[in-house]
Amino acid sequence: MAFKGMDPEQGREVANAIHDAGGQVLEAIDTATTLVNSVEWVGPDYDAYREEWNSFLSGPVNQLVEAFKSKQDELNRHADEQDTTSNQN
Repeated sequence: MAFKGMDPEQGREVANAIHDAGGQVLEAIDTATTLVNSVEWVGPDYDAYREEWNSFLSGPVNQLVEAFKSKQDELNRHADEQDTTSNQN
């Protein structure tokens, strides 16, 4: 009989790697935000730029981070389901 399903431990390892990748994204964004906030720039153009940056953080970046978390959770859920299915046999 051919193997069907997943190796739950391997699935959890990949889920942890997804979590780590999300953390790396957050670290990169934190570094970039520090740089954006450190620019010697005064005036309405800078105010607009910072507002756009903050919008970027609360929009696309937040969605990306949530997607990493969602995919990590989904993979862990599949690993748990595989454990349950395997233990029924």
